[in-house]
Amino acid sequence: MPTSFEPRLPGEGYSFIYRKGPSHQDGPLVCTHFYTFRTRKNRRYVVEAEQYQHHVYVLKFYPLSLKHSHNRFKLLVHDGDAFRILSTCLRVFADIIRRDPLASAGFVGEALAGEDIARTKRFRVYFQSVVTFVGTTSFRHHPMPEISAYFLENKTNAEPDLLPQVEQMFRELYIIPQALDQTKSDALREKDTN
Repeated sequence: MPTSFEPRLPGEGYSFIYRKGPSHQDGPLVCTHFYTFRTRKNRRYVVEAEQYQHHVYVLKFYPLSLKHSHNRFKLLVHDGDAFRILSTCLRVFADIIRRDPLASAGFVGEALAGEDIARTKRFRVYFQSVVTFVGTTSFRHHPMPEISAYFLENKTNAEPDLLPQVEQMFRELYIIPQALDQTKSDALREKDTN
């Protein structure tokens, strides 16, 4: 039986355009789905919905102007439009559920420069949005504040032990590479001061 997903959305989001990216044959990433929209200040945004095995999607968004920046998920643009942008991301998740009724979703709240990996500012904002606007009828909520991640487990997805698999995926794909980048940056700074 398909999951119906109709979040209690916080006001208006922006209309978006969908484009499916190429499929991948090997590795945990199945495909990346792209959603684009324009804000009231005419800034273009991209939502990347990375589809992994077992109908797990990780949503990430950034201003298109930062597309080529290594830090595109860490930077803030201070448009004063976060509420509508987050609402649009919730609408993107509703579209994913419409396309894939077994879909579960996750996100990682990237740390700002100098911020600890646990309970980041982004994580706290995303956490509040998800808790407020996505109920528990269709999804199990799994916050992981120690790594600033959140997982919405679709109750109709019968994959056994999905949560431990997703936690491991978050650590391998997002947390460990981030820690390695930080170690490299620290080593370079130390080398420059010597």
